[in-house]
Amino acid sequence: MRKTKFFFICCFLLLASASGVFAQQDDKLLQVLKDELNKEMQELQKTENPPYHMNFRVMDEKVVNISANFGVLQGVREQHTRTLVPQVRVGSMELDNFKYNPMGSPTTTRTSSSMAYLPIEGDNWEDAIRQAIWAETESRYEFAVESYQQAKTKSTVSVADEDKAPCFSEAPVEKYYEAPLPADKQTIDKEVWEKRMKEVSAAFKEFPQLQMGTAGITFKVLRTYFVNTEGTEVVQNRTYARVMLSATLKADDGMELPLNMDFFAYDPNDLPDNATMIAGVKDMIERLKALEKAPVADPYTGPAILSGPASGVFFHEIFGHRIEGHRLKGGGETFKKMVGEEVLPKEFQVYCDPTMRDYHGVKLNGFYLYDDQGVKARRVDVVKDGVLREFLMSRVPLDGFPQSNGHGRTSGGGDPVSRQSNLVVETTAPYTEADLRQMLLEEAKKQGKEYGYYFRTVTSGFTLTGEGGSLNSFNVTPLEVYRVFVDGRPDELVRGVDLIGTPLSMFSNIKAGGDTPSTFTGECGAESGWVPVTASSPMIFCTKIETQRREKSKDLPPILPAPDAK
Repeated sequence: MRKTKFFFICCFLLLASASGVFAQQDDKLLQVLKDELNKEMQELQKTENPPYHMNFRVMDEKVVNISANFGVLQGVREQHTRTLVPQVRVGSMELDNFKYNPMGSPTTTRTSSSMAYLPIEGDNWEDAIRQAIWAETESRYEFAVESYQQAKTKSTVSVADEDKAPCFSEAPVEKYYEAPLPADKQTIDKEVWEKRMKEVSAAFKEFPQLQMGTAGITFKVLRTYFVNTEGTEVVQNRTYARVMLSATLKADDGMELPLNMDFFAYDPNDLPDNATMIAGVKDMIERLKALEKAPVADPYTGPAILSGPASGVFFHEIFGHRIEGHRLKGGGETFKKMVGEEVLPKEFQVYCDPTMRDYHGVKLNGFYLYDDQGVKARRVDVVKDGVLREFLMSRVPLDGFPQSNGHGRTSGGGDPVSRQSNLVVETTAPYTEADLRQMLLEEAKKQGKEYGYYFRTVTSGFTLTGEGGSLNSFNVTPLEVYRVFVDGRPDELVRGVDLIGTPLSMFSNIKAGGDTPSTFTGECGAESGWVPVTASSPMIFCTKIETQRREKSKDLPPILPAPDAK
């Protein structure tokens, strides 16, 4: 079965490539990019500091956002932009301008870099594009030379780096082209979705104490071009539609209680109907009513179970970011010297696979065929039978890992660094939920605890990996947490819990996994911008976790009652 599936995929890709030959020759933007890249490279070879590598990345993005709140349309935003990010590497693969700065232009914020806006149509659009390319390349080249001079100086006066790997690695030359999507695949019926979002969000009016009850759809069509001076040419499309339901309630003590639910598909026609979404709204309302009455939890250490979605976010934050190769060149370097060592129970497998479009029937947001450096995506088996095997690599090499494995990712004006895609956690010895609950109770008794914790849902998290002198730690924000009592009392919902800790300590306490995977869909923000990701994991059991009480707002709930719903 595996061989048959692989053969089918290969045939599909070959057919897609062959059918795009004529369209590729007619793609004027691609030809302009190739011509200008060659011309700029040749001109800059005449300078005192000639580049040894250059590439152009163009993002042609169409986005439609439609949102409604309590049945009232809040806004419709439609945007079509075409942006260019050149990358200029000065020096050599051993030492270049990216040695101490992962971004190729000055950043105005942590995730914002300059980029050129290209015309989409109009008279003399080709000339306008060439002018924009020239200006942005000139700016990036000047910054590259300045950064390179600083890197040379710093490398001579600094303590020798522990990691001896070069700044850049070789990569195969790739040729891949997808024709533009048909016009009907690049739009949605805005009137239909306006009506649908108003109808879904109106269901939140059943609970007037809510401060917010929104339903919104984001539909995105992204066409990316990548060309480099090595000869790689990659043009690919990406579409997705995502509906997000969000509601917020303020408890009597001022604590804000949010809940979210999302529906994801590559094609908006595959999203569920309104009845399904409204059922989700009603479920959220009942859960918020329960949260409003729930007691605030005190800090806790002890055993816990994390649901599939909760453990997906947990693995993304505490493990996924620490296997991104470029982070192991400085900072905490948590797992750098643990390759070949057991980091999880031997039953656990962890891998990242951007080539997967779905997993157990769920569409995956981290799907792509080529990364943002034009490198072919592939599965990376990070943990095999509990043993750490590999890291996620861009074209920034690491000692022992000299090549990219297709995980150089970015968005906006950023330059690619190694990032997660579709993170999957599996176990070869799955336990039922009842089994895991029994493990939880036995461990709580062993530790003399009155109860253990069950984390049902989380909303997000952040992690510090020790870079720049930061604390090597994580913080995950659960929304629904239950006390599971050893004396048999019913589970008790609590609120105000933050899951905190340090990665190695937390990992050493993971003991078992469940038998049903769940997927968390989201976007991850880091220095190279926001990239789409998913994390799929079964329920997991930990012998010890640590929580702290979440900071709560000083504002009291509204004094006036909400307006009557009509």
